[in-house]
Amino acid sequence: MNFVSAWAGAIFTLSCLVVYGQEPAATGIPDSLRQGASVVERADEMEIDIESPRKAKIRRRVVYTILNPGGDTYATIHTYYDKFHDLIHVTGTLYDAGGKELRKIHKSDMEDWSTAGSGILMTDSRVKLYHFSCRSYPYSVSFEEEVEQSGLFVLPQWQPQPSPFMAVESSRLVVRIPKDFPLRYKQYGNIKEANEGGTIYTWEMHDRPAVKQEPFGPAWQQMEPGVLLASVEFEESGYKGRLDSWADMGRFVEDLYRGRDFLPDEAKRKVHALISGVTDDRKKIDLLYSWLQQDTHYVAIELGIGGWQPFDAKEVYTRKYGDCKALSNYMVALLKEAGIRACNVLIRSGDLAPAMDTGFVCSQFNHAIVVAFTGNDSVWLECTSPYLPAGYLGGFTGDREALLLDDAGGHIVHTPVYGVKENRLIRVLQGGIDSIGNLQAQLRGTYSGLEQDALESEMDRLSKKELVEQRQQALGLSDCTIDELNYHTTRAAVPAIEETIRLTATAYSTFSGGRIFFNLGAFLKRAEPVSEPGPRRRDIELTRSVEETDSVFLRIPTGYVPEERLPSASYSVVFGSYQMRGEMKGDTLVLICRFRQYKGVYPADSWSKLEHFFDLIQREANRQLVFIRSAKPA
Repeated sequence: MNFVSAWAGAIFTLSCLVVYGQEPAATGIPDSLRQGASVVERADEMEIDIESPRKAKIRRRVVYTILNPGGDTYATIHTYYDKFHDLIHVTGTLYDAGGKELRKIHKSDMEDWSTAGSGILMTDSRVKLYHFSCRSYPYSVSFEEEVEQSGLFVLPQWQPQPSPFMAVESSRLVVRIPKDFPLRYKQYGNIKEANEGGTIYTWEMHDRPAVKQEPFGPAWQQMEPGVLLASVEFEESGYKGRLDSWADMGRFVEDLYRGRDFLPDEAKRKVHALISGVTDDRKKIDLLYSWLQQDTHYVAIELGIGGWQPFDAKEVYTRKYGDCKALSNYMVALLKEAGIRACNVLIRSGDLAPAMDTGFVCSQFNHAIVVAFTGNDSVWLECTSPYLPAGYLGGFTGDREALLLDDAGGHIVHTPVYGVKENRLIRVLQGGIDSIGNLQAQLRGTYSGLEQDALESEMDRLSKKELVEQRQQALGLSDCTIDELNYHTTRAAVPAIEETIRLTATAYSTFSGGRIFFNLGAFLKRAEPVSEPGPRRRDIELTRSVEETDSVFLRIPTGYVPEERLPSASYSVVFGSYQMRGEMKGDTLVLICRFRQYKGVYPADSWSKLEHFFDLIQREANRQLVFIRSAKPA
């Protein structure tokens, strides 16, 4: 579900237009812009004419030259419209490498789709879509469109270079406002700015090459240049608001929510029946949240102002479904009836979502959750999930800023952070190699915190057969069969999953010349090799703190001993540590591997240490172990 309507999300990528002269011939592109690029933005002009707090006209024209298949996505016209955005005009043109027009399409030629689907049951947001295709590279496309927007709660964001694989020849944003209109903006990156008398604002970017992506670098959304816009005063469907402060924004949203938290008498009776005899507020929260998860399901219905305004709580109770706003508002109503204070929280969701800019007040949210309070503790609730335990948010909404709606309007809060104490993987392999090299073993893994998120998702969406196939493939062993797979889950503020695999790997080891050869990498911490020619330019960002421990107890056929010293390694740096130690206990190889990583942003000049860190892990995981038949005593 989106707190902002489908249009508002789409307008951030491709929305509007203006007309100017620009030859689309590919021959005019300098070599400096071709290097490393899949597409060149020849020209992009967006004009926003704000007429009042209730109305704006947005026009845009953009010309792209696609250099290779990596840029084909920019040959698609992809524009949205809904109750708040009237699509007046849209055209597109395809050109060959020399700038000759090959095809021109108009609004009537485009496919027209509803954005319903993917959890959205009903919406008035629609998309006009057309994809140009060309058999030879380079080729160019131009898009033009004009939109009338009603309400200024959300204004377009200008992103002149939306992808690191795009080079920019020319891009410009022009905003015209009435005299004394309260426009706010924030500029990011190296962009030329001009202000004509406080009524015309212009931003430009020229001749910016594609940007080389560096491993473990900050997300592109955090680095790209651009401009955020906000109208201090606005009106949406009769609701007036201001964006001077987060409290102002919270008051506007509270106006949309007001009067929508009343429960029918039947629901109230069920609440009190559920918590009857329970004195602990934390237990009451667990009971009511579990009821919500079992009794409702997520469906988005976003018609008009419904993209921002939730269903009434009584409707959710009756229909047993709602989007994130509706389910969260309903959860707050249930807790309120139980005498527990709780608040709606607006947030930007997604495992890879860029951090919100708390220094610029505007709508930066696409999701809603709940926080409940008991004593000095807060309990976070993801109301769209049927399986997350109370108090746990996971990587989807954890560790980021959000807007908590309260009696004063709203204020910024930070959601729970999960560190090495919470994010853990503990794996234990117990088994043996038989006399012909087959492996039979039991692999037991305990995943907790963020480490269990991906597995939990797989368990939720895959059948048992599909899950066995997926886990078997993930091991990376040839001729491996999972004979038994079992799971035990623990619902808690830090959830955990215990996975038990009984497996057989045929020809796991090789016998040759009185020796046994095998590799334990499938059961140890692994890391992709990282290398980067030339000096590191950007800071290093590790997005997660985690601790992993692998323990191997492997019986070796009788009469064989290590040919060389068993693995032993230890490395510790500011962003993590790695230790491995091997020894023999009778005929059993014991190998313990411990890895720890700390989330953070580290200076670029520490890259060589990080590179060595991951190379060490890769080398040890890929080490071949050799056991030789021992000499018989005289």
